[in-house]
Amino acid sequence: MAAIIYTVIKEFFVEIHGYPVKARILSPINDDKTFTFQVSSHFKNTSGQEANVPASTFTSYTNAERHLLGYLEAFQNTLDLGGEVAPGNAF
Repeated sequence: MAAIIYTVIKEFFVEIHGYPVKARILSPINDDKTFTFQVSSHFKNTSGQEANVPASTFTSYTNAERHLLGYLEAFQNTLDLGGEVAPGNAF
C-alpha cells in the first residue's frame, strides 16, 4: 500500500470548556478534489458510549470546513450538556 502525503489546508485552535482542541483540514497532494479533517480531541455524550469520531471525506473544501465547524459546535453543545472529552488524533 502506497503512502499518502497530505497538505494541511487550514488549522483551527479552539478552547472548549478549558480543553484545547486542534483541528485541521487536509487534502492529499495528488488529489485536489478530496478533503478530510482531523481533530485532536473527540466528545462522548455519556461515559458508557464510544467517542464521536468524524470519518468523512468531502469533494470540496467548503463542505469539509462546514462539517468541521459543525463538529466543533456539536462538541461544545455536548460538553455544555455534561458530555466528556476523549482523546483524538495526536498532531
